[in-house]
Amino acid sequence: MLLGSCKNNNQAAREPIQHQKSHIDMESVRHNQELNRREETYISKMIAKDTIHHYIDSGHGFWYYYLKQNQKSQKKPEAGDLVMLNYEIKDLSSNVIYSFEEIGDKTYRVDHENYFRGFREAVKLLKEGEMAVFIFPSSAAYGFHGDEKKIGTNIPLIVELRINKIDKQKTE
Repeated sequence: MLLGSCKNNNQAAREPIQHQKSHIDMESVRHNQELNRREETYISKMIAKDTIHHYIDSGHGFWYYYLKQNQKSQKKPEAGDLVMLNYEIKDLSSNVIYSFEEIGDKTYRVDHENYFRGFREAVKLLKEGEMAVFIFPSSAAYGFHGDEKKIGTNIPLIVELRINKIDKQKTE
């Protein structure tokens, strides 16, 4: 009969494997942080110069002001609701990228369709019959991908959004 022991007093505990971020990853992080800082600074100055409108911080990384509010309704879109809306997209110099006419009337199922992050959040802030102008830094818009058509890489956007009708969907 053979008996053996696994105990070896000469072995030291193994150190955990440490993964270091590559130089390229760190450069990318720094680049994105600087881009976000520059965009936020530019947008903050733009907002400060606009003495006509009252801007609201969305809490989602973008700002907006109302063109038309609906004081009579409390109904805001929720996940799964169908929203009839239309919108226009501009750059920060107010050059139209996609016009209301070009986009047309849209039906959007809240949180179930592939719109950019800021747009998805903006829809949920407005009630039926309301209109607002949203300013999205590129990180809340199409980011470094653009829309592969007219919106390039890292482009902040201004979007005028109208919520025409909300069809509440029953939740099961």
